[in-house]
Amino acid sequence: MNLSTKEIYVIGHRAPDVDAIIASSVLAHMMRARGFNAIEARAGELNASIKFVLDRTGVKEPVLVTDVRPRVADVMTRDVKYVSTDMPVKYAIDLLISLGVRSAPVVDEHRRVVGIFSTSSFARSMMSELGVMRLTLSGVPIKNIVDVIGCELLVQGKELKVSGRVFVASMSVKTIESSYDLRGNILLVGDREDVQLKAIELGVSLLIITGGKKPSEEVLRKAKERGVTVLLSRHDTYMTARLLDLSRPVKEFSEEAETVYEDTLVSELRDLMTKKLVRSVVVVDEAGKLRGIVTRSDLVKDYRKKVALVDHNELSQAVEGIEEADVVAVVDHHRVSGDIVTRSPILFRVEPVGATCTILWRIAKEWGVTIPRNLAEAMLYAILTDTLLLKSPTTTEDDKRVVSELLDYVGLSMSDVTDVTKEIMSLDETLDPKEVVTKDIKEFTAKGAKFAIAQIFTAKPLRYIQNAEKIMEYMDKLRKQHGYVFLALLITDFIESSSYIIAVGRKSIIEEALGADLSRGYAYLAGIVSRKAQVVPKIIKVIERD
Repeated sequence: MNLSTKEIYVIGHRAPDVDAIIASSVLAHMMRARGFNAIEARAGELNASIKFVLDRTGVKEPVLVTDVRPRVADVMTRDVKYVSTDMPVKYAIDLLISLGVRSAPVVDEHRRVVGIFSTSSFARSMMSELGVMRLTLSGVPIKNIVDVIGCELLVQGKELKVSGRVFVASMSVKTIESSYDLRGNILLVGDREDVQLKAIELGVSLLIITGGKKPSEEVLRKAKERGVTVLLSRHDTYMTARLLDLSRPVKEFSEEAETVYEDTLVSELRDLMTKKLVRSVVVVDEAGKLRGIVTRSDLVKDYRKKVALVDHNELSQAVEGIEEADVVAVVDHHRVSGDIVTRSPILFRVEPVGATCTILWRIAKEWGVTIPRNLAEAMLYAILTDTLLLKSPTTTEDDKRVVSELLDYVGLSMSDVTDVTKEIMSLDETLDPKEVVTKDIKEFTAKGAKFAIAQIFTAKPLRYIQNAEKIMEYMDKLRKQHGYVFLALLITDFIESSSYIIAVGRKSIIEEALGADLSRGYAYLAGIVSRKAQVVPKIIKVIERD
């Protein structure tokens, strides 16, 4: 599929920070500049610091995408042709042939789906009637017969719809009178006036005169008196009978439709089609109205959502359903997990710098893409918050150089952005245990052991230590719920460039990795500010060594 037309969601991790959100906006802008249909997205809710940066710089909020598993809406045909319940089955067959399809939804006057008409449902219906030696009509609109056969309506009877058995007059009047019960039934006859009059006398509901010759005025007068509908067919009797059969409503040849909603998962749709052995499934809304159709051939296409990942490359941190998506790009500054698998080569840019936006600024220069000044200012705050004002151990000369270039580009000084960055980093402070732990939590796996590390940034870490008991209580509940070997929380002082760590579960792993004493449930870590560079690698090393 051509990526220039297919939507590509550029999206960060589930617990977005400023760098992840701005990185998605920057990469989406750069991809659009190169002709791709890229959309900036986010996998989680925006915190106060992100909202502050977006409001200050005027960068638009990325669209919320919480699940990228393919759904029916991604594969369905929307502009679907349908047939109405009373439509002549001949017209329905003509429609399928003209479109080169095998089925069409059947809808009522409110466009609600009442069934599905297909070549197979038509064949099954016709085959079931092979043992019946006489055609019977049931509620067939007179209009259907007139349109399909091409009749002239000579007399309109009492009813607009006709029901009854169909007889063909090929015998004498005496035989007809003695052998056939014509009352309320339908008779096809040629230009035999005696038979026409006898049929009216015997109470037929519909008289079809074949061969194109109009009946006498006496026949028409008696038909009006008795309320008998009279039609004139230009065809011979055989062809008229065949077309009469095909004038029956399509609902008589349709079957119950299997239906799904637009948000139904494609995996569930596949299971339904396999279990029910159907070739087509109709898509409806909550009111049962037609929205589209999905056929087996639709499921052969590559219907996976296209996704570009920024500021992460691990399945555990990615948007729900990433395993069923087509990852077309990764730009990140974290360790490579190795669990993202692609079918073809992609843009994969992972560099050991302090922020994803540092990498993106360099890519923009390589691609020759101009970054709008407001977006460039947002990139500044993304890099400065992720590197703790360029004091984090993850900070590189590349980060410093890019910050300098961005400052020159937007016309700001370091002192201007420093005060703003400090304000940004203090906006999300809260003592609620759930918010503290889940605001920025990342899950990792090493040697089959699953663990998680959360992190918050503050200028007053002791406020959280004083609330450690309640925080640990929530952490232990979360650890058991997700089956973590341990769960840790880094409380990072971005002014003093140090952290406290709180942990629950197998704390011995953390103690060995970081040389910390967690006997009180928490410990002070001098000079530790980076989860990515200073904590996770040491923990993984201990786990993999055991």
